[in-house]
Amino acid sequence: MQLLVRLGFRIAALALKFVLTIIVARTLGFSAVADYGLALALSVVSSKLLGLGFSTEINRRLSAEHPLRAIHDARRLLLLYGVVYVAIAIGVVLVYHAALFDSFSRIAPGILWGVMLVAFSEHAGLETTSYVFSLHRPRAGAVLLFIRTGGWAAVAIVGLLAGVVRSVETIFALWCGTNVLASIAAYACMSRRNRELKAERHVAVEQSDSGFRSVWIEGLPFFFAATLLSGLQYGERFLASQVFSSYALGRYVFAWSISSSIQTIAYATIVVTAGPRLVRALSADGRVFGATLRRSLLASIGITLLAAVAILLVHQPIFHLAHEPSGRLELGMLLILLVSFVLRSISDVYWAAAIALRVGKRVALAMFCVAAACMPLEWALINRLDEIGAALAHLSASVGIVAILAAIVVRNTIRTRAVATSTVRDEEAIGAS
Repeated sequence: MQLLVRLGFRIAALALKFVLTIIVARTLGFSAVADYGLALALSVVSSKLLGLGFSTEINRRLSAEHPLRAIHDARRLLLLYGVVYVAIAIGVVLVYHAALFDSFSRIAPGILWGVMLVAFSEHAGLETTSYVFSLHRPRAGAVLLFIRTGGWAAVAIVGLLAGVVRSVETIFALWCGTNVLASIAAYACMSRRNRELKAERHVAVEQSDSGFRSVWIEGLPFFFAATLLSGLQYGERFLASQVFSSYALGRYVFAWSISSSIQTIAYATIVVTAGPRLVRALSADGRVFGATLRRSLLASIGITLLAAVAILLVHQPIFHLAHEPSGRLELGMLLILLVSFVLRSISDVYWAAAIALRVGKRVALAMFCVAAACMPLEWALINRLDEIGAALAHLSASVGIVAILAAIVVRNTIRTRAVATSTVRDEEAIGAS
C-alpha cells in the first residue's frame, strides 16, 4: 500500500510540474520558461555539489539501528550548509556588483536572487527529506517529497490561472518557501526521533565510526562517484550538442525527458526506502542483506517495466501534443532510451547497496573507468548514427554502470554473508561450550 501511495505521489508531482511549464509558457511567455528552466537545472546541479561529500555517509549512518550520534552529526552538518549558502551568496553579490562577467551582470537582480535561493532551498529540502527516509519514516518522507516536488507547483498553477501570480519571481518565492517549510518539518521529524532514542536509553550505544570528520572522509569517494555518474547521465547530450542541429537535439532531449520519468518514478517509490532498509539489514544481520537487495531489485524492475509499457502506449499523443513527429525514428529512439533508463533504475538500487556496503573507493574507481571507456564510444556513435547513436550512447553507459556496480555489490554481498555466517557459528560454538 505504501508503495502505491509513493507511486501515486510521484506521478502526480511529475504531471503537476509538466502542467506548470505549459501554464508558465501561456501566461508569462517563453522568457519566463527560460528563467524557470535555469532555476530547475541549477537546482539539480546544486543538489549534487552542495552536499560537499557528506550526504551519502550521513544518510547511511542515519539508517543504522542506533542513529543517535548520526542525528547529532546531521544537525551540525545543516549548520555547515547554512554557512556555505551565506558564503556563496556573498560571493555572487560581489561578482555581480563588480561586473566581472558582463553576461552575468545583465541578469535581473530578482531573477538572480530567485534562482540562487531556489538552488539553496532545493538542496536543503533534498537533504532533510532524505534524512527522514533514512530514519525509516517512509510515510512522512513521501508526503514531504510530494509537497517539495508537486505541491508547490499546484499552488503556482492555481495562482497563475487566477491571475494572482504574475511573475516568475513569485513562482521562485513559492518554490523556495515550500522547500523551507518542508525542511523545518523534516528537522522536527528528526528531533522527534532523537527524543525517542533517548527515551529508549540508546544513549550509550555509539557507532564505532562516529565523528563528523569521518562522515566526510567516508562519503567523499561516493561524492566523486556521484559526480561522474551525473556526467554519464547527461554526457551524450553535451556531445550531441556539438554535432546535432538545434531541432535534432531538441527532438532527442524531448524523448530523453519522457524516458527519464521511469527512473524518477522508480527512485521515489523504491530507492528512497531501499537504501535505509539495506543499511539496517546489514547492521542487524548480514545474512539477510542479499534477500533484501533482491526484493528491491525486483520491485524496481517491475515498476520501471510497467512505466515503460505505459509510455509506449501513449507516446504518440505525447509527441503530437509537443508538435513532434512519431515515426519509426522517434519510436526507435524512445525504445532504446526506455531500456537504458530501466537499467539506470536497476543501477540506483545497486548504488544504494554499494553505500550500505561502504565500498566507495571501489565504486569511484569503477565510475572513472566507465566514464573513460564510454566517452570515445559515445562520440563515435553520435557522429555515425545521429539521434539513434545518441540513444545508443546513453544505453552503452547504462550497461557499463549496471555491470560494474553489480559486480562490486555481488562480490561484497557474498563476502558479507560468509563473514556473518562465520560469526554466528562462532557464537553458537561459544554458547555450546
